[in-house]
Amino acid sequence: MAIQQGQITITGFLGSEPTPLGMHDGARAACRFRLACTRGYRDGAGRWQSLPTTWITVKAFRELALNIVNSLHKGQAVIVVGVLSTEEWKDEDGNPRSHTFIEASNVGHDLNYGVTVVRRIAKEQNEAQDARPPRPGEGRDDAPAELDAQAVQVDPRTGEVTADEAAQAEVIAEANAVAAQAAEPVAVGAQGDDF
Repeated sequence: MAIQQGQITITGFLGSEPTPLGMHDGARAACRFRLACTRGYRDGAGRWQSLPTTWITVKAFRELALNIVNSLHKGQAVIVVGVLSTEEWKDEDGNPRSHTFIEASNVGHDLNYGVTVVRRIAKEQNEAQDARPPRPGEGRDDAPAELDAQAVQVDPRTGEVTADEAAQAEVIAEANAVAAQAAEPVAVGAQGDDF
């Protein structure tokens, strides 16, 4: 029986570009980035007071790592779900050292700070490459067929999208349209929303 580790969820801003590590073929891909997390509170006068920023390293593996490297950039707000892990080693003088990081299972943009456009990625069905069984809700056969029609191809060696220029232009135009629409905030309830 496996020992269960509690997952943590943390929000913050990327303090560095995601750094690819190792191979980029999906099965052995890895990346890491630094996450800046600043808590705060409103004081007695109603002014926002920030507490010191906590910096933590986040590591991701396999397809998640490839998608992070191709999607996230320094300064963006993200939500990270994962488990705390510790690496231990000895430095050049033989002194024990350790480093705590989050091993991410899920990473995404924090939509409290903006909008994002998601494009489903078509994967080659190579069961030997991805031996991990799907978690609930992420099974290969549970996606609607219409999503597969919008999927793009990814080069398994580099993790880069290999779609033709017309498809890339369409994605960029769609992202620009969403961003332009989001540029003018609408007050909650302003359009007859009942909450």
